[in-house]
Amino acid sequence: MAYPRFIRNFNGFLDGVSYFGLLREGKLPDVKIMTAAHRGAGMDGPIGVDMGLEGMTAEMTFAEWPTTVLSMLGTLQRFVFRPAGKGDDGVEQVNIFTCSGLITAPELGSLKAGDESLLKLSMDVRQTRLEQDGTIVWDIDLETGKRVIGGIDQNAGIRTAMGL
Repeated sequence: MAYPRFIRNFNGFLDGVSYFGLLREGKLPDVKIMTAAHRGAGMDGPIGVDMGLEGMTAEMTFAEWPTTVLSMLGTLQRFVFRPAGKGDDGVEQVNIFTCSGLITAPELGSLKAGDESLLKLSMDVRQTRLEQDGTIVWDIDLETGKRVIGGIDQNAGIRTAMGL
């Protein structure tokens, strides 16, 4: 029986700098298609019609308050998450999540004597890409309208129709 490849550990990079040992948690963006309900004559119920993607956010939570990270508020940056998966078969899975966008909020949390003082950094994601074992699963750029899923640009026809 095969068991799943669990994420055993991960590393995170911000603007090309590794935060190994300082990063506590990473939140990957949810890629979700926005739909509009349509029920035409003769249909038994509404169906969702693809209206583009919903907005995406990503987060990094640090175990300290690095000045360089706090200074990134309002700037365009890149998060790279590298979770390492491994199953009982001993085969590692390479996952690379890349997100680019605007740093919108440093959340410093609350202060309590003898407790951790974490920093959560939020990003309004404009581009995201997922690569697994060298295969690009998706490559999305909200600003240019590119949505490549499984090697197919789902918006190529729309961009062509708009003269782009």
